[in-house]
Amino acid sequence: MRKFVLVLFVAISLTAFAAETTVKGYLVDLSCAKEDGSKPGFGAKHDKDCLQMPDCEKSGYGVLTSDNKVVKFDKAGNTQAKTFIANSKKTKDFRVSVTGSVKGDTMTVQKIEMQ
Repeated sequence: MRKFVLVLFVAISLTAFAAETTVKGYLVDLSCAKEDGSKPGFGAKHDKDCLQMPDCEKSGYGVLTSDNKVVKFDKAGNTQAKTFIANSKKTKDFRVSVTGSVKGDTMTVQKIEMQ
């Protein structure tokens, strides 16, 4: 029985650490990404003013990948993204690397940084 519990604990621990990943792409709000995300050059042109508009902030944030998929952030990730945008000196072209764990199409964000 002890061996079984130990094996189960190790398996769960490894699964938790293996889930960490880095997603690269453009930081976007979900509202604009849904509407314009598949348009050529959208990510590079999407600007800070839009990212900080109340409706855009309310929709949440995510990463628009090179294959035009959007990985959404969880609630805490949205808060991190809002702070990241506010503190950035950039006005557009928010190309980022986001580290965290992905489950389905949602990411639990640990770190956001410019590429």
